[in-house]
Amino acid sequence: MVIFNIMFLSTRSIAALLVLSSVVAIGVIGSYILGQIGNNFNVHMDLINAIYFTITTLSTVGYGDIVPITPIAKMFVVILIIMGLGAFLTAVTSISSDLATRDIISLSEKIEKMEEELITPQILLIGSGQINVNLMKILKEKKKKYVLLVSDKIEAERFRSEGNKAYAINMLSEEEIARFHPEKAKIIVIDMNNVSDMIYVLLILSEIAKEAKIIVIVHDSDTEKRVQTIKKLKDIEIINPSSIVANEIALKL
Repeated sequence: MVIFNIMFLSTRSIAALLVLSSVVAIGVIGSYILGQIGNNFNVHMDLINAIYFTITTLSTVGYGDIVPITPIAKMFVVILIIMGLGAFLTAVTSISSDLATRDIISLSEKIEKMEEELITPQILLIGSGQINVNLMKILKEKKKKYVLLVSDKIEAERFRSEGNKAYAINMLSEEEIARFHPEKAKIIVIDMNNVSDMIYVLLILSEIAKEAKIIVIVHDSDTEKRVQTIKKLKDIEIINPSSIVANEIALKL
């Protein structure tokens, strides 16, 4: 746990710890030297006493059992206190901030994971193609139960900031897709820009969403042919908006 906490610390906290360690080292070495070269303290200053005196001084505990009695020793302690207070407060503040941030992030991730696992959308939108983005807006206006899954975390956060139910996942992970219960969805609409990833997602859904109706949005004939091969495993409806629009325009000519 200690190793994990250290690894989690920010550069600022690590730097503060290094500065504090340096101040402690200066205090121990200085106290020890002053205690050896003369009667600068009221007790003999061996290494143990030097460490004890430095720590109690920097922590502002100051039991008073070891005190400087010469001007040079007193000036050394004043300088040590001034250096130590700044280093100690900076280190404590920075580390506390890092630990609090870690706890907040951990809690946020747990809440988000619980939310994901409880979601059973009627309509599952996979991919951030323009069709799915427009569908999401329409479903939101109609207050339909839906979820949009995308691969880009920044994009998901942008959609969520606009009040949409969007989540970023690894599209190539069956486990992550399964968290959103595609087997319970009535309709799954796939609109992905990466054709290879789309084929892989289709293969995953053909195994875990056998009852759901799957609609695949394609934008060219080559992609449509590739998706056709999956129809042997799962009944899929393929929609090519470009082809539909072209045919409608042709009918008007």
